[in-house]
Formats: sequence, structure tokens, C-alpha cells
Amino acid sequence: MKVIFDVWQSSDCTVKQLEEQYAELSRRPSTTQAQPKHDYTEAVAEAKRLGAEKMLLRAMVQQNSEWMFLIQRALDFEASNLVTRQQPEQTPTVQLDTIDRIQATEEFGFHPLTEQDLAQTILDHKWEIHRVETKLLRSAELDRLTGKKAHRLQAFGWDVVQRVENSVMEFVFTKRFTGLNVRDIMLKTWNNDITLETFNKVKAETCRLQVLQKLNANAYTFVRDITSPSEISVFRSVFVHFLVEATKEFPVLSESGSDASNESLTGTGYVLGTQSVRTDHQLSFLKEHGSDEKMAWADLALTTEVYEVVDPSTGEMYQEVFWAGRTDYSTEEDAQRNAADTLQDLLRWEMHTVAPALTLLK
Repeated sequence: MKVIFDVWQSSDCTVKQLEEQYAELSRRPSTTQAQPKHDYTEAVAEAKRLGAEKMLLRAMVQQNSEWMFLIQRALDFEASNLVTRQQPEQTPTVQLDTIDRIQATEEFGFHPLTEQDLAQTILDHKWEIHRVETKLLRSAELDRLTGKKAHRLQAFGWDVVQRVENSVMEFVFTKRFTGLNVRDIMLKTWNNDITLETFNKVKAETCRLQVLQKLNANAYTFVRDITSPSEISVFRSVFVHFLVEATKEFPVLSESGSDASNESLTGTGYVLGTQSVRTDHQLSFLKEHGSDEKMAWADLALTTEVYEVVDPSTGEMYQEVFWAGRTDYSTEEDAQRNAADTLQDLLRWEMHTVAPALTLLK
């Protein structure tokens, strides 16, 4: 890590020197233009050198930006790797449906992941969810560029933003609660997510949910099949499902509900993430699944997040719930159906997981 910073600092100094040289060279043409015609050749040479210096400066600035990107990736990777090692173990209270390694390789083309693979998967998930959130929050600008509007609505207290483009569906759902125990809600969600019987209460069209690998007590690799009434009757996903601690910044809102200022509050809580991983068999995109059925691979990047937020200026304490993700279900028809299903999944999750906790508090 120190080597990366040393190289970046050297690059940064070079960029600053070139910027100073470029500023000085930029002032010279006005001087040379006032010279007699016999200095024209010198002015041309100076202009060429100025252009070369400008190109070099651009290259150095780009290199500097790339180094900054690599440094941030390295820091995020270290943080993700550390988080996977520090999580408290949670022993499942139910027997998991597990496939042995040989069957996982033969049937799904899956090869066991390493700790480094897990850390990289968590990092990829973080970047993907951040990209989706940023994209949908500025959806008005995207509407003008793409001609396709994001679907916005409020349902049962949830702020809902969804966008479907070709086979890809992206979404962000947010809601504020009071009186929730963040840890209990997330552990209950985790336990419900890892068995077919309980997961079906949220996503009823699930017909298969099996463990391919236990990475640690808070991270498993699953295979999941979802039935569909479309021509493609089964969508299969192989993904890492993990639970990690996290923080998130939330804007301070005014009484009208708009951002009051550039200030933000830090929420502490958990991320329950789902991130697809590639297998050998995914190279075969669409194949027969049984006698009259077709199966396709679905790509997933999903997150359920709950945070405790305290406003120090008022002492107010509340919980922010955040659902977001990106799915690719092969066709636009299936993406549209998945958009409707995902909203229903959210409401079922609230009914089965959140509502009982709120009822107990009353």
C-alpha cells in the first residue's frame, strides 16, 4: 500500500509542475504575436511545443486519476476483507439444504470461492449498489438523455424508484421507521433468507434454494431457481449472500421533506447483500430445463440495509431502511414482471419481518 501512495505522490507532484509550465507557456503566444514576421518560425515552434506539453499534461492527469481510483479500490478491498473476518458468528437455527462440492461442480459449473474472492465480491456489490443509487437519484437527467422515465411512486410509506431498460431492472426503495431493533430485524431477515420454506413467504415464486458453499457464518453461496409464466420458465442464479456491518450517510431533511442543507447524519447498521458470481455453465446462456421448460441465468445485485440514525441536534432516533438493486432477466418482458414482483417482495418482507416487531412495541 505504501508503494502505491509513494507513486501517487510522485505523480501528483509531476502534474502540479506541468500545470505551472503549461500556464506559463499559455501566456507566451500573446508575446510572440507582437514580434516581427521574422519571428514567425519561432512562434510556430513554440506553439508546437505548447501542444506537446498540453498532451503530456493530459496524460499525467489521466494517470493521476487512475492511481487515485486504484488506491480507493485497494482501500475498499482491505476494508471489505477486514469486515468479513470481524463479523460475529451467527449459527443458523435450521438445517440448510446443502449440495456437495462434486454435484455443485457438475450441475452448476461452480468452483469454491476463497476468502479473497469473498472480499472482492463484497467490494463489487458495494460499487454496483452505489452506482444504481446514484443513477436513480438523478433520474430526471437520465430521463432526458434516454427518453425512458424512471417509475416513481409512494406506496405504504415507501419511496419507490424503478427503471426498466431492455432486460435490466434497477430500483431503490426507502422508508423511515421508529422503534425498530436494527440487529434483530437483520438477523431475522438473514435467517429467513437461507431456507426455501421461509424465503418463499417473501418471494413465493422460488422453487429451489440450496447452499453450494459456506464461506463463513455470515456468508454463503447459494443456487436459486425462480419460476416464471413466460417462455423462459425458470431463471437460475448462483450468488453470494452475506451479512456485514456498515455505515451510511443520510441527508438532514427539512420539515417539508427536502434536503435542508449539505449536512448529513451517519447511520450505523447492517448490509444484507446478494451478488451473483460467474460459473462455468453460465457460458451456455439458455438451455432446456426438463421436457418442455427453458432455463436462463439471472444476474443479481441486491441489498437490504437497515441503519440506526441519531440526530444530535434534536436527540431524535429513527431507522432508515434501504432496498436497492439491479437484476438482468434476459428479456424486457421478464424485467417488467420482475419489477412488479420486487415491489411485492418488499411489502411481504415488511409484513412478515418488520410489522411483527412494531406490533410487539405497542
